[in-house]
Amino acid sequence: MPQQAHLLTFPIDHIIAQQHGGETEPENLAFSCVRCNSYQGPNIAGLDPHNRELTRLYNPRSDAWEEHFTIHGCHIVGLTPIGRTTVGLRQMNHPDFLALRESLIAEGLFPVA
Repeated sequence: MPQQAHLLTFPIDHIIAQQHGGETEPENLAFSCVRCNSYQGPNIAGLDPHNRELTRLYNPRSDAWEEHFTIHGCHIVGLTPIGRTTVGLRQMNHPDFLALRESLIAEGLFPVA
């Protein structure tokens, strides 16, 4: 979500959960979406919906967003196993997210492809 969507808050959270050895240091912290984060929980991997293989999740500190995701309308599409797994586990295309993105697109606050 764009930071211009000022009605939304983005708490800072661990990329790798503390219970998995993640440190509380800048390299392991990122703004998070509360709802996406609640679906992810402490998971650092999930099953790729295409091949059912265990796959690590997207890491905003070491992965390039454009390599793993694209936007089609208001849908976020995973391009790689990491992208597909992250989209699925975090339920990034939940109907509530789609409705929010549609509103942001209409206001010119969300990129469209």
